[in-house]
Amino acid sequence: MSKDDAAPALDATRRVADPVGPYTIYAAGGLFNQHELATNVWIKEAVWRLSNGKFQLDLPQSNDLKKLDAAYFRNADLLGVVRADIVMARFDGLDLDSGTVVEFTMAKSLGKPTVILRCDFRHLSGTGFEDPYNLMVRSWPRTVDVHVEALLDYAGLLAEERKALGEDVTFEALMTAEVSTAQKGLDDIAKKLIEGMEAVIKMKSPYPPEYQEMLYRALRYSPGSGFDQMLTEHELDEIIQRLRKNGTL
Repeated sequence: MSKDDAAPALDATRRVADPVGPYTIYAAGGLFNQHELATNVWIKEAVWRLSNGKFQLDLPQSNDLKKLDAAYFRNADLLGVVRADIVMARFDGLDLDSGTVVEFTMAKSLGKPTVILRCDFRHLSGTGFEDPYNLMVRSWPRTVDVHVEALLDYAGLLAEERKALGEDVTFEALMTAEVSTAQKGLDDIAKKLIEGMEAVIKMKSPYPPEYQEMLYRALRYSPGSGFDQMLTEHELDEIIQRLRKNGTL
């Protein structure tokens, strides 16, 4: 039997084993500099690889934008939120990215499964709370927090790498150790994200069943600026059907 002949049987077995998914993850977060752009791609690859393709990140930075128009950009991002099974919101920094907060709020208004990712160990000061960010984005239903103290983890992993190198370390050897450390850190973040996504897809919508679809249909009109034309009723029907199948409506 050829490899091509075997492929359909393998696909059929997978469909039986995995009746739902893969899950589309809208990645809400910064995309305004090379660090953010590259990190988004690396996290996407690590999550896809380590979940065996079960969780697939949708990066707004990679969208094929057809218009250089602010309302179009906003609508395209909000459409990504609506389409997604899960929203992953990156809440790094002392002051959260305002666009990410809007996308997070929209996801929560739909009752959508959401994973918050924070890799920043800093906390707010002078608030009386030991919170890493504004309390208004905390304690929402169907939400999982994944907090990683990236700097401390990096230091620990690099110390292990340097210990293995011994005393006489060349520039090239240290650089190789740094790259290895960065990759281990990314994989660790991806593993924690996958755990969070596995947990959040098991959570039920906070809305009664009779409201779940209604909210999506009403939301077509709330953003305005042509959003209802971008998100057609036909596509919304397909989105609702897919989310219901995946248990993420």
